[in-house]
Amino acid sequence: MKKIAITLLLVLVTLSSTISSYAEKDTSSELSGSGIVVSVDKFNELYGTPDSSPDILKNLEKNAEIKIDSVDLHENNLRLNANISYGNQEYEMFAEGYLYNSYKRQDFINSVVGDLKDRNGNFEILLFDIYNDSSPDKVITSQEYEQTPHLKLYLTDNKGNILLFELDIPEKLRTISIDSDERIATEKDFFWFINVIKPFEDKEIPTNEKLMNQLGVQKSIISPNAVGYFSDWTHTTTYYKSFYIGSDYVQAWSLPYGSWKALDVNNQSTWTNSFKIAEHVTINGTTNRNVDNPFRYRNVKLSTGVGAKSTIVNAIVDGRLSGYSTGSSLVMKIAEKAWSTALPALPSISEITGWINAIIDTGTNKTIKLGTTNIKLNSNPTVVESANSGNHQMFKYTDISGANTGHHLLLQTTVQYESSTGTSATANGVMKAKWDVYYDGLLYNSSSKDVSFKYNVSK
Repeated sequence: MKKIAITLLLVLVTLSSTISSYAEKDTSSELSGSGIVVSVDKFNELYGTPDSSPDILKNLEKNAEIKIDSVDLHENNLRLNANISYGNQEYEMFAEGYLYNSYKRQDFINSVVGDLKDRNGNFEILLFDIYNDSSPDKVITSQEYEQTPHLKLYLTDNKGNILLFELDIPEKLRTISIDSDERIATEKDFFWFINVIKPFEDKEIPTNEKLMNQLGVQKSIISPNAVGYFSDWTHTTTYYKSFYIGSDYVQAWSLPYGSWKALDVNNQSTWTNSFKIAEHVTINGTTNRNVDNPFRYRNVKLSTGVGAKSTIVNAIVDGRLSGYSTGSSLVMKIAEKAWSTALPALPSISEITGWINAIIDTGTNKTIKLGTTNIKLNSNPTVVESANSGNHQMFKYTDISGANTGHHLLLQTTVQYESSTGTSATANGVMKAKWDVYYDGLLYNSSSKDVSFKYNVSK
């Protein structure tokens, strides 16, 4: 009995030692640091004007403390508990969300950013950046981290303040790597400041040749409206915002444009209607191709309407949207107007435009596969087909060379001769693009483009 008791005691001592050692390891992984809290208005005054200095906030006294209590990482999902003290008050933050590679990874810089929310509702997390690299980096509060690994944690509270912490990287996050190529929304990465820095300029700029060249849309490709050829259009204005952030001057342009092609119909022909985006971001006048533009396009709608002795017998949607490309399955809203002998024999452009406008904002949800699925809701011929991207976002910029490697949407329709008379006709056709522009999650602008033309139709 005595031997058993001694053995049990040794086991308990060993277990206690193990637990104690584990607890010590957990405790050592806790992280404390200091930061700066100022009002958002003061932050704009100090850091968001043409006269701002990149070092001005580094000279302010640290007046906020943070203690990271725990870090839990499962694959790309992060949970982080922290206590934050300032203004004689202490607040708990429970941050949860997913981690992504930063835009900086395209320059071979080891940076991982998070799309995180504070489940306690005390803070909005503007930026969570694990900068595990020694390349020079822009910091706001702590000079010593400019060329050493660090964690950036920028927050706003419910009282109109911004909190800026630059800290050592917590132990559990020092070896993290993200295999996915999925990109985080730019307002959680490069454009983290758009909620707290007022734009220096916010306007629509008339689209001219110089601007088109800057955005990679060469004037030579904007051809006259002509059946039988690809013809391009640009929106009359380009969306534009600029910011001063520290000593950096950031400019962002976004131009909706598109192309269309209609053919004379001899039995059947294939027509194309597309929507594209040309975008551009510069930092101190230098283009940064790795940075996503803060403008987002949703509810991009494409409609094609046919005229005399014509029907649409097949239609597909193709393109590239955020998270989707050719072959992807997704839900889109599809709208159409059925062909009927009761329709005008020779519909005018205004009548066809009226048909399109009557249905373009409606539709029925249908699961389609980009590039392959016939989107028509039934097998009967139609005179209008329309597709709506819904909340699927489009925002990637077009290469400066003009090659469209970014997000775009395309509606392709098969137009067929439809008449029992066997006679030919000159018909009217209409294609329409319509879009909503979002900025910082809110509707920024809505607009549309109509293209009308005449074509010949024969059996």
